[in-house]
Amino acid sequence: MRIESLRPAEHLGNVTIHGVRRFLELDSGASNLPHLQESREVEIVDQQAISDVEKKMAIVLPIKDEDLKVFEGVLSGIPHDCLMIVISNSSKQEVDNFKNEKDIVNRFCRITHRQAFVVHQKNPELANAIADAGYPELLGEDGLIRSGKAEGMILGIILTMFSGRDYVGFIDTDNYIPGAVWEYAKHFATGFNLAQSPYSMVRILWKYKPKLVGDLYFKRWGRVSEVTNKHLNHLISSKGKFETEIIKTGNAGEHAMSIELAKRLTYGTGYAVETKEIMSILEQFSGILPIEDREVAEEGVEILQTETINPHLHEDKGGDHLLQDMLLPSLAVIYHSPLADDAGRKMIETQLAGMEGFDAGTQIPQIKLIPPPQKMDLPKFSAIIEKYLPQIILPDGELFSRAGRPSRLPSLGQFKKIVYTDLDGTLLNPLTYSYSTALDALRLLKDKQLPLVFCSAKTMGEQDLYRNELGIKDPFITENGGAIFIPKDYFRLPFAYDRIAGNYLVIELGMAYKDIRHILKKALAAACAEIENSEKAGNIFITSFGDMSVEDVSRLTDLNLKQAELAKQREYSETVHIEGDKRSTNMVLNHIQQSGLEYSFGGRFYEVTGGNDKGKAIKILNELFRLNFGNIHTFGLGDSENDYSMLETVDSPVLVQRPGNKWHKMRLRNPSYVKGVGPEGFSRAVTDIIIPME
Repeated sequence: MRIESLRPAEHLGNVTIHGVRRFLELDSGASNLPHLQESREVEIVDQQAISDVEKKMAIVLPIKDEDLKVFEGVLSGIPHDCLMIVISNSSKQEVDNFKNEKDIVNRFCRITHRQAFVVHQKNPELANAIADAGYPELLGEDGLIRSGKAEGMILGIILTMFSGRDYVGFIDTDNYIPGAVWEYAKHFATGFNLAQSPYSMVRILWKYKPKLVGDLYFKRWGRVSEVTNKHLNHLISSKGKFETEIIKTGNAGEHAMSIELAKRLTYGTGYAVETKEIMSILEQFSGILPIEDREVAEEGVEILQTETINPHLHEDKGGDHLLQDMLLPSLAVIYHSPLADDAGRKMIETQLAGMEGFDAGTQIPQIKLIPPPQKMDLPKFSAIIEKYLPQIILPDGELFSRAGRPSRLPSLGQFKKIVYTDLDGTLLNPLTYSYSTALDALRLLKDKQLPLVFCSAKTMGEQDLYRNELGIKDPFITENGGAIFIPKDYFRLPFAYDRIAGNYLVIELGMAYKDIRHILKKALAAACAEIENSEKAGNIFITSFGDMSVEDVSRLTDLNLKQAELAKQREYSETVHIEGDKRSTNMVLNHIQQSGLEYSFGGRFYEVTGGNDKGKAIKILNELFRLNFGNIHTFGLGDSENDYSMLETVDSPVLVQRPGNKWHKMRLRNPSYVKGVGPEGFSRAVTDIIIPME
């Protein structure tokens, strides 16, 4: 994608609203053409980066008695890697439109080898699960989910959270142009690549919204959007010193959010939802009002706006629909906001008084608000809804398999213990790589059905070798958080992943090995040049696994030839051996950091990465464990500086002794110390700390 470079932005405290950026090219060509000099006026997001986001994104498709041919076209426009979530509130009476919609999706998914959630907004099982999970605000007096666009969107957010996706997008199903639908999804993925904050929203401005008035007339703006944008911009202007027209997407039905933002927002019912999203961001996170979520405040919230190339052509539902259903609710959430001033409220009153169908003097209604979806107990909802999955996941007969899942799940209120362990120097003897003295402890963990997750600098091949020898079937984290390997069918609920490797679903977090090698080569050359020109620096010897033969790696590490071969099969990190004085070594490490790479020391070697670490990977895996098991308590077993991010992230960090019977010094929250080097310390951690803890 080729898009205009960054536009001016408005900053309201912790909230950044970016100006509209036009898409210039929907396919910007190959990304590996370094000889091409790009204009400063454009920015490129390559296809791989877009694809990476699409694999982690769900697209919510709300539908209510739409033309089925148009609906089929919309399905065809959704990129293949996006999860489709169809939320229907269609008729189920004389003509069962919902059944027809479900049949269409079922056939489409079977032919295209995809999966989708298809639910009716009035599904009683979903309503009961939501109520039992502590989120009754979504329900009406009849105990079912209320009718309304916002309610359907929130149900889509809940199912996105359930699926483990990181992003959620919304696309209306009355769109006559499948190419426009495809473009919307590409805008979403591009926007999330451009965003700096994990709390981000992408809102789409249609280039044209054609109308049939005799001939096809390409109108630049929608009727409701013009009015809503004016009043949103007035509110923003009133909080700053300068007038602004930054908002162009006040009623953007096509928009997307990171799930971390979506689950935190307060929503307005019905068609107030899109405008209320902007108001909630300003009310909750700008700092104009007291902020409760400090985590979001520290990162900030970004609203990105992009303009399409395709026009947006949909059914015209008439002026009454626009005023009563769309414009009035949109203006009402601005009017009743604690951020609104008297002048802004007067403007809205005047606006409505001059519109046909609104009587002067009529009070502007309060819109019912729905609290953030994160209020709901997601593990409880997941446990309840699991038995209904055959009814809502398509195609029929191809549900997510339950094979290989733990035979016993903890009841709510209990904790599932999860054990993360380093390998070299912890489970494995630091000199011999033996685990023999830990076998009894390993059997004990297996008997108690406690997951044991390897979290090491070792490669996938190295770890898989030990896992097969020990009969361990749990996920594992490779190359200091470079990737998470999860056995197929291990988790009962679906989640987003980047690729499939044999029997594993892989979540990739690290930089590609070839890119690390390329950057590292330049950094080491610069470091050696500085050392050579320094009178105070001593001699230094540097070598990397990628530059060594299998035999050389074996001699340096004391690994056998098979293990050394597996150690060289790196995907997300490079192992570097440095011999030299402290000054020279520090020069090398400084150049590595200045290049944008990171390093950690494991006792013998430096592990160089693109910024991933064990702690980041553990946080992601913990979310999957919580989603599937409910409450968890995590243990981390390590011995060196290389384990710091793991030990800092878990609930109960445990340090085993290093050679010389000493513990590595590091600042941790409530660490435990066990005697014993390597597997001896591992065994004591299991028998003395992990198993006894209730």
